[in-house]
Amino acid sequence: MMSQTQLISIIVPVYNAEAFLNETVQSILDQTYQNFELVLIDDNSSDRSPELIQAWQEKDSRVRSQRIEGGSAGLARNAGLDIARGDYILFVDADDLIRTDTLAGLYEPIKDKQSCFSMSKYTTERDLFEKRNSFGPNLEEAGELLAKLKLIQASGYPSFSPWGKLYSRDIFDEIRFPNFQIHEDTAVILPILDKAKKVVLVDKLDWYYRVNAGSLTQSKISEKNFAVFNKNQMQIAFAKEREPELLTYVYRLCLNENDFVSMNCLKDKSGISAKLFDELYQQNKLFSNKISGIRAAVYSSKIIYKTYSKLVGLIYSSDLLRGLAKKILT
Repeated sequence: MMSQTQLISIIVPVYNAEAFLNETVQSILDQTYQNFELVLIDDNSSDRSPELIQAWQEKDSRVRSQRIEGGSAGLARNAGLDIARGDYILFVDADDLIRTDTLAGLYEPIKDKQSCFSMSKYTTERDLFEKRNSFGPNLEEAGELLAKLKLIQASGYPSFSPWGKLYSRDIFDEIRFPNFQIHEDTAVILPILDKAKKVVLVDKLDWYYRVNAGSLTQSKISEKNFAVFNKNQMQIAFAKEREPELLTYVYRLCLNENDFVSMNCLKDKSGISAKLFDELYQQNKLFSNKISGIRAAVYSSKIIYKTYSKLVGLIYSSDLLRGLAKKILT
């Protein structure tokens, strides 16, 4: 039997999640690895989420909560980190589901270890989540930051998302999420990988990522989407200061993220999305001149870039094509 002596803190940011919260919490409490605390951070919800949280606390002593007025998932995760008592940290979104053996599967390859994290696969298809589980052997990387960065972009894994990963607690000794409405996860992936001496990919489908109207790919373009420029600035600054040899690769990552946002701008077709698209186009022209290859041709004219962005939209609609694009474009 697996030792369950080490405590895992599961942190769930909650904002107006009453439609899915009970199912999410139940999937967590049903874990075969039972030595955990569930930390629910209510970010000033205006629906029935606070009542549901209170009910779960009364029902299960492992459930703790805190209410904040932060206004972003990043600040909610930070609040959870500040009060978490576990040896390991797991983030779960308030509308997602995990398998009953998720904690056990992620814990096993990194138990009793520091400065590491494990991650497993996800799907946006409920039927697939309920039918499939084990796939193949784990993959590990304990080398340079670039090698770890390439590894986590494997197809089927939530590459830069904070959820989907079990972290040793020391990863977050000095790292916190920025107060961005979106892109806060990608903004910290480089320092996380820099701190992690080992990364393990668990070839197991553990996560059901629910695509809803509030997700990045479904919501309307607004001022919050301009946070992509702050995220890019953080990644580039980190590379320049800590890993200069990584800078070219980071520019490619920023190009990819900008292209993804541009794709959504074209779908939205609003005045603010047109403004954002123009700014992304200008930044991409600048970034593409800093890397070798023919990619700069994509940004040689706005007409070409719009055509390319529409193609990106088709790629992101397919899990297979999205996985291939990760490898080709970076």
